[in-house]
Order: sequence, then C-alpha cells, then structure tokens
Amino acid sequence: MAVLLKRAPDSGALFLFVAWALSVCPLLYASPSAADAAQHQCVAANIDEFLNVEYVHDGDTLHLADGQKVRLIGINTPELARDKSPAEAYGIEARDALRQLLKAGTRVGIQYGHERYDRHGRTLAHLYLEDGGSVQQWMLDKGYAAAITIPPNVHNAHCYQQAEQQARLAQRGIWQRGGLNAVDANALERSDQGFRLVKGRITKVKWTKKWLWLTLSPNCSLRIARADVHYFDDGLLASLAQKTVVARGWLTQRKGRWSMRIHHPNSLVIVDN
Repeated sequence: MAVLLKRAPDSGALFLFVAWALSVCPLLYASPSAADAAQHQCVAANIDEFLNVEYVHDGDTLHLADGQKVRLIGINTPELARDKSPAEAYGIEARDALRQLLKAGTRVGIQYGHERYDRHGRTLAHLYLEDGGSVQQWMLDKGYAAAITIPPNVHNAHCYQQAEQQARLAQRGIWQRGGLNAVDANALERSDQGFRLVKGRITKVKWTKKWLWLTLSPNCSLRIARADVHYFDDGLLASLAQKTVVARGWLTQRKGRWSMRIHHPNSLVIVDN
C-alpha cells in the first residue's frame, strides 16, 4: 500500500494517496461515486478580483486581459514542443482543453497565491469559473494535469490530490497507458528531464547544511530543503532508508547526475514492496 508521509498542517484532512497502490492492491479501492465527487469541490477561500481571459498558452499557463501571465497553482500539464524538443504526450490535448474551457473573453475569478509570483515573474493563482467551479479541478478531473504541491501555496492541495485520484482510477488522459508513468531511477536517460514521476529504493539518507538528500540510484537523488522539512513527519523521514518510493517533481540533470527537489509530502509516496 502507498503511504503518504505527512500533509502540511493547513492542507486539509490527512489524505491517503492511493495512486500507486492501484498496481499493488487494486481491489481495495472502488471508483468514487457522484456523491463522493460532489463532496470534494475545490472551492475558493476568497476571490481577489475578476478578470477576462485573453488567451491560453498551454495547459497550465494563460494570459489575462490586464497583461498578467498566470501559472495555475497546484497542477502541472505536459509540455508543448519547444526548441528542439517535441511536445510531450497529451501536451497539445491539455492546451486545447483549457482553450475550450477558457475562450478569449471568459470572465474568471482569481485567488492569488500566498506566494504571488514564480521565478519567471508569472502570477501564481487559482482560477474559478463564474459558477464557482475550479479550473484546476476541471483539468485534473479530465486527466489533463497532475497535482503538485509547492508551499506556501497549499490551498486546495488535498482537493487537487483527490481530483487527480479520480482521473487515475478512471485512467483518463495522462493516466492512460503511454502517458505519465513512473520511470525507474536506475534506468534514467538523457531525455528524462522536466516533470516526472520517479520510482526507486532509497539507499542513503544524508543531511547537509541546506538539504536532506535521498539517494535513489548511483546517479539520481531527491533533495528536501531544510526550510521544507517541517511539512514532513520527523519519524518517517528518519526511517526512509531502504524504502521504495515514488517521487514527483522536476528532474534536472547536471554532469550525468539527476536530482529532484521535493517540496511537500504530497510529492513523496512510500510504496510497499
């Protein structure tokens, strides 16, 4: 069974992330009912303002009429073709789906993130339709996006995880065969960069001045910043050695070695062997 390490205190009730347990004990989980889905609407804490959509760039980025370039908090969608890299599987579908949902001129409610801008200067926000429906939840429900939690923007993290779970159970979009599957940490290739799910056994746990390093293979490690450690359960962090995990985040490569920063326990799941 997959076990979530720990939630952030303000991210909702403890969520048992079952995505990877489906391949281990699929009979333990039934498809969510319509009533279950209705209980888990990803609602806004507040709406800071309403603005019109100018155009959608890709599945998780759009431009508003006031000139803001918005990166949707809490989700990640496959990349479009860029430079010499081809589009990732379902990247075009994710963009087209969001364009269909948010046509030019669509009025959306905006809840800005606690951290309002990313390192690229994009506005970080949750978006809501005029009927109150969450844009992020819609993308997750349809299987066009994966949930990702990056503090301090943890509003609706629990709800986004549940929406993804429903899409995975139904094998929609990126959760179909050929979509976003975990790669083996011992078999990474040069092309395995960007947002990925990585599976491996933690063979070494090491603290440094700034990081907790979790070694998955001779050439691949996970790292948790000391500033983020308080989101995790201390006991479980101390006992990670020899555990098999599935991690999600952005893989980067330098000098033949891969690393992935883990910001939040939603991104690190222990999987029983």
